[in-house]
Amino acid sequence: MTKVKNVSSTPDSSIWRLIWQSHRVAFAKVIALNLLNALVGVLTIAYINQDLLSGKSLTWQSLAIFLGLIIALLATTFISQFALTKLGHQFVLELRQKIVKQILDSDITQTQAIGSARLLASLSTDIQAITTAFVRLPELIQGVILCVGAGLYLGFLSLPLLLIVAVWITITIVVSGKLVNHVYAYLEKIRLTNDQLYQDYQAVIDGQPELKLHRPRAKRLYQSFAEHTEAFRNDIIKADTFHLSAVNWSNIMMFAGIGIVLVLSQVLSLASLPVALTFGVTLLFLKVPLLSAVGAYPTLQSAQVALNKIQSLGLAHYQAEFLVDLDKFNDWQQLHFDQIAYAYPKGKNGGNNSDKMATQFALSPLKFTLQRGEVVFLIGANGSGKTTFAKLLTGIYPPTHGDIKVTLANGDIVAVRESLLADYRQLFSAIFSDFYLFDTLMNDKGENPDDSLVSEWLAKLEISHKTHILNHQIQDTKLSQGQKKRLAMLLAVADNKPIMLLDEWAADQDPSFRRYFYHDLIPMLKAMGKTLFVISHDDSYFAAADRLLLMKHGILTELTDDARQQATHDAISAIS
Repeated sequence: MTKVKNVSSTPDSSIWRLIWQSHRVAFAKVIALNLLNALVGVLTIAYINQDLLSGKSLTWQSLAIFLGLIIALLATTFISQFALTKLGHQFVLELRQKIVKQILDSDITQTQAIGSARLLASLSTDIQAITTAFVRLPELIQGVILCVGAGLYLGFLSLPLLLIVAVWITITIVVSGKLVNHVYAYLEKIRLTNDQLYQDYQAVIDGQPELKLHRPRAKRLYQSFAEHTEAFRNDIIKADTFHLSAVNWSNIMMFAGIGIVLVLSQVLSLASLPVALTFGVTLLFLKVPLLSAVGAYPTLQSAQVALNKIQSLGLAHYQAEFLVDLDKFNDWQQLHFDQIAYAYPKGKNGGNNSDKMATQFALSPLKFTLQRGEVVFLIGANGSGKTTFAKLLTGIYPPTHGDIKVTLANGDIVAVRESLLADYRQLFSAIFSDFYLFDTLMNDKGENPDDSLVSEWLAKLEISHKTHILNHQIQDTKLSQGQKKRLAMLLAVADNKPIMLLDEWAADQDPSFRRYFYHDLIPMLKAMGKTLFVISHDDSYFAAADRLLLMKHGILTELTDDARQQATHDAISAIS
C-alpha cells in the first residue's frame, strides 16, 4: 500500500497549497512541463504567422518544420497532461487513504456526532468532486500558461495592440469571474443539500421495515426527500446557468476581440495589417484553451468546496502508522476504575459538536475492579448505562473524568492516559449488540489463527453445517442474527484476547443454546484463561457469574449475598 505523506491541513486550506506541501518536486516538474508546452505552442503560432502566412514561397522544408512543431506540440501536451493527471490522482489517492485512516483513529463519539451519512458523503461525493477537478485541471493549467506565453509573443510584435487585447481579455475574465463566483455559492448549497439527501437515503434503506408498517411516516419522509431533491435541482440549474453564461460570454468576447484588434489597429494605426492578422490568428488559437480553462475553473471550485467539507469533519490528526503496543498490558492482573464518569457530547444526538456535555444521560463516578480470570455479569434496565459502561471498560469511550489503572504481574500500576488507550484496547475482544461481522479470521497479532482452534469452535458453536472457512475467510454470512452472533464469537475466540466482553450475546439464541452458552461455553472460555464481562438479562443463569453488578440510572452497584440470591427479574424490579 502506498505510504501517505503526513500533510497537516486546516479547514479552507487550498488544494494548491496541499499539493505543494506534499508533492513539491513533482508539482515543480509539472509546471516546468507546462511551460515547455506553452513555449512550443507559441513557437507554432509564430511559425504559422511569420512563415506560413507571410507570403514567402513555401517548400517541403517548410512543411517538415511545421509538422515537427505539431509533433512536438502533441508530445509536450500529452506529457504535461499525463504528469499533471498522475499527480492529481496521486493526491486524491492519498487523500482518500488519509480520510479513512483519520476515521479509524478518531474517537467513536466524534464519528457518531458527525454521522455515517455525512462521512459516506465525504468519502464518495466529495472525493469524486476532487477527482473530477483533477481530470479538468490540465485544461486550466495549460490554458493559463499558454495565454501568458502568447501574451509575451504578442507584446514583442506590438505593445500598444497587446495592451488593447489585455484590457479586452481582462474585462472578459473579470465578468467571467463574477459569474463563476455565483457558481461557487451554489456549489456550497448543493453540497449541503447532498448531505441531507444522504441522510434521506440512509433512512429509506435502514428504516424500510418500519416505513412499510407506517405509511404516513413513509409519506412524510418521501415529501422531505422530494423537497431536498427539488432544492438540489434548482441550485444545480442555477450553477449550470452561471457556468454556461461564463463560457458563452468568454466565447463571444474572444470572437469580438478579433474584430476589435483588426479595426483598431487600422483606425488608430497601431500596427500593420500582417501584425493585426497575427493577433487575430493568435486570439483564435487561444480561444479553445481559454474557454477550456473557464470551463474547468468551476470544477476546481467544486473540489475546493468538497475539500473544505472534508476538513470541517474535525477528524483525528493524521498519522500514517498504526501505533500500538500489542503486549503493553498482556500480563495484567487487575483493571481499576477510579471515580470514572462519562457524559455524551451534545453532538451525539443533536449534531452540535460541542465540548460541553449533554445532560440527558451520564454515568456517575464509578469505582470498579476487574480481576483476571473472573466472570462478571452486568444487569440493569434498558437505558441504564450498561453498554456505555462496557464501551468505557473497553476503552472505546474515553472517560470524561477519573482514571483507568492497570495492575501488572510485577505489581506496577499503570494509569491509562489518552496516549495509552490504543494499547489498553488490545486487551479486549467484544461483541456489542450492534456488532459488525467481519469475514476474516485473525489472531491478536493480525496473523492466521490456529486452524484446529477454529475447527473446534465451529463445532462448539454448532454452525459447522451453516458455514465453512476457506483460507481463514468465512464463506457464508447470510445467516440469522443468532447465527451471526455465533460467528462473531468465533472471531472473538480467534482474536485470542485475554478479556472478552459480550453485550446481550445470548439474547438472539434459542433456549437450548442459551442454556448451553451459560452452562458449557462460559466455563470453556474461562478454562482457556479468558476473563469474561457479560451484559445479560437472563436471570435464570446468574449463578454462572463470579460477580453480579447492577446498573441503575448510571450508578453501578455490586449485588452480593441476599441481593444476589434474589436477583430475578422481580427482585431487580424491587431493587430499582
